Amino acid sequence: MSRRYHFIVVFDDDTKQWDFDIDGEEIAFSNGTIYNDKTNSWEYGYAGNGKYVGMEDKLSTQLTQQLDKWNLRLKTKVKK
Repeated sequence: MSRRYHFIVVFDDDTKQWDFDIDGEEIAFSNGTIYNDKTNSWEYGYAGNGKYVGMEDKLSTQLTQQLDKWNLRLKTKVKK
C-alpha cells in the first residue's frame, strides 16, 4: 500500500520561524492530508484514541524536529 502525505509548511516573516499551517491544511485538504493509492481515497492522519494512520506520527515528528533545527539556526543568525 502506498500513501502520500501532505503538509503545508509556512515561514512567518514577523517571527522569522517555520511552522506547520494546520488551518491551511484543513482548507486545502478537507478530506484528509493522506492520499491512499490502494483505496484511491483521502485519509486523516489521526485515527483517534492515540492512533495514527500509516507513518503519520513518525513523519510528523521528524518534520517537526527538522523545522525546530531550522528555527534554531535562524535564531542564532539573528543574534549575530
